Amino acid sequence: MGYQNDTVWKEMQGFLPKRNRLTAENVPEEYYLPLLGMEIHIDHYRVEDPNGMLILFHGVGGNGRLLSFIATRLQANGYEVICPDLPLYGHTKYSGKITYDTWVDCAKAIVSHYQMQSAKDVVLFGLSAGGMLAYQVASECEGIKGIIATCILDQRNPTVTKETATNPLMAITGKPFLRLVNKPFGNVRLPMRMVTKMKALANNEELVKLLIQDKRASGISVPISFLHTMLNPKIKIEPEHFQKCPFLLVHPEDDTWTDVSLSRLFYDRLACDKEIVMLNGAGHFPVEEQGLLQLEESCLRFLGQV
Repeated sequence: MGYQNDTVWKEMQGFLPKRNRLTAENVPEEYYLPLLGMEIHIDHYRVEDPNGMLILFHGVGGNGRLLSFIATRLQANGYEVICPDLPLYGHTKYSGKITYDTWVDCAKAIVSHYQMQSAKDVVLFGLSAGGMLAYQVASECEGIKGIIATCILDQRNPTVTKETATNPLMAITGKPFLRLVNKPFGNVRLPMRMVTKMKALANNEELVKLLIQDKRASGISVPISFLHTMLNPKIKIEPEHFQKCPFLLVHPEDDTWTDVSLSRLFYDRLACDKEIVMLNGAGHFPVEEQGLLQLEESCLRFLGQV
C-alpha cells in the first residue's frame, strides 16, 4: 500500500536535518479515505490525547509524504497530523475530470470528515500552492482555528502569474492559451515543469533533480483543465472581508520561486489577525536546518495561541 515501496521520499530524508527525518519509529499510518467517489490516500501521524489536529495540504510540486519534514515535528510536540494526497498526486485513486475545483471540494470533504471524527480543534497548513488552498477551505468550512502557509499566491493577479511562470513567454501567453484550449483539450496533460518554475522548487540542485524524477509529485503531468482552473481560482471571501481565523505566513527567506512580495499582495489585504515569520536561509521547499527550526517554533507558538 502507498509509499512503502516508493524511493523518492526515502532518499529525500538525507537532505533533511536528522530531527526532521522519518524513521521506523515515526513513519505515519497509511490508509485510504473514500470521499467524492475517490480513494484519498492519507498519511496519519497519531498521538495519544492530542493537543489539536493539523491538516496539511501540499502544492503542485509535492504530495502528502513530502510534508513529513514538518509533520513529524508537530507530532513530536503532541499534535495529530493528517497529510492527504490530493487528486493527481501521490497514491490517491481517482477517475474522471480533475480540476483545481476538485482540489477545493476534496480538501473541504477531508476537513469535514475529520471534524466529525474528532472534537479536537483543527488548524490548516499549506505548503506552496497549498497555502491558497488552505485559505479557500477555511473560507468555506466552519470551525477552523487557524491557517499556516508558506506562501499565499492569488493567481488572479497578473503579477503573480508572471513571476511564477516558467519563462516570460509562458507568462504572457499561458492564461490566454489555456482559456482557448480548455474546452476542446481539457484532458490533455502537460508536465508541470513546462508551465511553472519547478527548477526553483528547492535551493539544493541535487534535491530538485530527485524531486523532479518523482511521477507522483514534481515530475507529474496535469490536465489542461486543472491548470486553467488553478490560474483562475474562485475565491469565496476576499481578504478584506476574511475574519474567520488568524493567519500565520511562514515564508522562506531565500525562496527563488515565489518571493515574499508576491504573497504580500494578498496577505497585506487580510482583515484577520495575522503575522509574518521569515524562515532564515530557507528555500521554497524548506530543508535548511535554521529555517526548519524557525518553522517549528513559529508553528508551535501560533498553535498555542489559537
